[in-house]
Parts: sequence; structure tokens; C-alpha cells
Amino acid sequence: MNKSQARKILGLDGTEDEKEVKKKYRKLMHENHPDSSGSEDSEAAARINTAYELIMKSFGGVEKKKATVKRKPKAKTWNAKENKNAYCVRPIFHEVEDFDGNSIGTIEIARGKYVWSNDEEFLLFLKSLYETSKELLDNARPSLFFEVPEVIKQKYLADLTYLLTGQFIDSSLTLKELGVLDVDAYKIDAMVELDINAATPKVGSVLYPAGVANHRLYLRNKGGQIVGYLSFKDDRLYYVIIPLLEQKKAQVKMVVADNTLKTRTRKKYVDLDLWIRLLETETSEIESTNRRIDDLLKKYANEGL
Repeated sequence: MNKSQARKILGLDGTEDEKEVKKKYRKLMHENHPDSSGSEDSEAAARINTAYELIMKSFGGVEKKKATVKRKPKAKTWNAKENKNAYCVRPIFHEVEDFDGNSIGTIEIARGKYVWSNDEEFLLFLKSLYETSKELLDNARPSLFFEVPEVIKQKYLADLTYLLTGQFIDSSLTLKELGVLDVDAYKIDAMVELDINAATPKVGSVLYPAGVANHRLYLRNKGGQIVGYLSFKDDRLYYVIIPLLEQKKAQVKMVVADNTLKTRTRKKYVDLDLWIRLLETETSEIESTNRRIDDLLKKYANEGL
């Protein structure tokens, strides 16, 4: 593969800087996510990765990496907003690369109640919360002989990570990054994963929230029938929009944009145009969330006893 072919694969014209190339790459990879593309074409993903690596090397090559890729010393602070009322601190991870740009692991460079920002890779942000959740669960049962079955522990981990995520994401800042401001609301590209027995909604029809269960927002049509649940092309939006709706801090409008079904195995998806408007509220969910975390940890401590 040459640079011309690589640019064609990534949809580049050759004028983009490193940041723009990364943005194009992430967009393509999100489009190949099973929830959005319905494809299992591993060859396409491999071509995208190969093209990305080739283009990124053109910005300086190995010599530049030798000069710039170093292990960052552990820092006491991190340049990000803090949520001082969060339940606990969390680590900030940094991915370490060798001179050839290959990942060789992650190191902790800071620890605190830092809110996620674009300077922190989102996957490393989720890793931070997952590791923090594991630590909290382990501390909740420090000396018990009875081990919680792994399937049960994973459920606690998922629920705890979800609660912590809501404390370390600034919804308004994240929506500005991931959405497009349309008058007084943010417009988001979304999807509905259709229920196996649901009729395909017509283009232009409006869907309505039907309630949240297991961190999924289920949708109904005008007649009240459940059609499926809300899904996103960008995984980060799961951790922003669903908590906002759970906490009644936002209003949404959802209109079916395309009735061309996207399928993967037996799952079917329909595109949605989603507008979300943040609501002004004087009440905080911090104390409520902290209580929920406490209750979850107490329940885990007594699991199986």
C-alpha cells in the first residue's frame, strides 16, 4: 500500500494535520462498529488500520518518534476539571509506545477526581473507571472466604462503572464535542435497535422514551408499542445521554431518518435524528449517586452470605 492508496482509504486529500487524520480514522472505525455498520468485515478494518499507520508515519517517521516518545514521569496533577464531590479518586492512564510506535502498555501518571477531557483517550478513561470499580469491590470484601461467582461480580462491576462514569463526565462539555448545536439543542446521529417482533417505523415518524432498564433507553411509537432501544455510532454517547435522561436533566426528540435496515446476525437497526436539550436544574445528583454506590458496595459485601 502506498500513501496515495492510504489517503483514498481514509478519505483524505493530503492537507490534513495529525489531529484531523486521527479524527477521520476514529470516524471510520466507529462506522465499522457492529452497532453501526452491521458488518463483520475484518479485512476492511485491517485496511483502515494499515492506511492510518502509513499516514501517521509520514508526519515524522521513526526518527521523530525516537525524539518524542518517552515514558512520562508520574505526575501529581492532571490538567483537567475536577469533581470534588465525586465518590472517590481515579487514576489517569497514559499509553506507552516503543520507538516504532507500538503500544507496550499503560502507566499511571496522575490520580484524582478528574473529569474526562479530550486530552485523555476515552478507552483509557473507561479502563480507569473499571480499575477503580474493581478496587472498590475488592475492598468491600477484603477477608471473606466465600468468593462471589464471576458472572455476578461482572454485573456489579458493570453497574458500579456506569455509576462512576456519570460522576466523571461533564455532559455539556462532551455534547459540545460530539454533537452539533442546533438552536437550543444538540443534534446527534443515533440508531434504534429494533425489537425482534417490532414493525419497522416509517421515515419521519417520531419515537418517544419508554423508560430505562439495565442502562438502556427503550423507545415506543405513537401508539405505545415498544420498538427497541436507543443505540449510538459513537460509544461515548452511551455514557452521556442515558444518565442525563435517567436523572431527568434533559429532553429529547427522536425522528426516524432512514428505514433502510442495517443488520448484524439477527439484529436490525434504523437511523434516528436525535435532538437533546439540557435542562437548567438546581438539584445535584452527586449525593444520590454516592448513596447508590454505597448501597451497591454493601449489597456486594453481603452477596452469598
